[in-house]
Amino acid sequence: MRIPILLLVVSVFAVSAFAQTGDAIFTQSYNFSDVDGGVTSASLADDFVPDFSGDIQHIVLWMVFTGSPPSDIFIELSEDNGDVNPNSAASLISGNLIPSIVANGDSLYGYPISEMTLSFPSATSVTVGELYWLEVGTVSGLYWVYQDPVVFGTSLWNFSAGEYHKMSEAGDDFDSFFEIRTPVALERSSWGAIKASF
Repeated sequence: MRIPILLLVVSVFAVSAFAQTGDAIFTQSYNFSDVDGGVTSASLADDFVPDFSGDIQHIVLWMVFTGSPPSDIFIELSEDNGDVNPNSAASLISGNLIPSIVANGDSLYGYPISEMTLSFPSATSVTVGELYWLEVGTVSGLYWVYQDPVVFGTSLWNFSAGEYHKMSEAGDDFDSFFEIRTPVALERSSWGAIKASF
């Protein structure tokens, strides 16, 4: 009888930990006073450099949905090869991820702005000082909230005609709001709580 109880306790803990995120390894944190609009494309890319080396697993985005929120969204993390161009970057991890969506009380174009957290099933290592790309699929009706001007690196890149193009070349110096976060650390107190339940 103890084995089924142990499995139940561990699985409940795993589900509750999955909805949480660890520390921010890079952030362009959302601030409504900096919001300038929202942009959509088949895919959008933004660059980042981690504040410290470590594993990353969670992505936080600020989005607007003009229709029903998506059941999943495409996310890819890639490493720049030195030319500051997402078209030639080496993919580290990608997938269609199920979002956790919370409206934050602000609105854009008459629609609520939502904080969307997406979690990869496994963590990926990144190195401080290296340049990486976050690529986000933004299909029709899904807008990535942006600020103007650019606060880090290059402007957003949009995907068209089979490749990414820097939006600043068209006069749009947009930068996104997003956070790259580490896995959840299982603290000693959590293990103690689990062991005490037996």
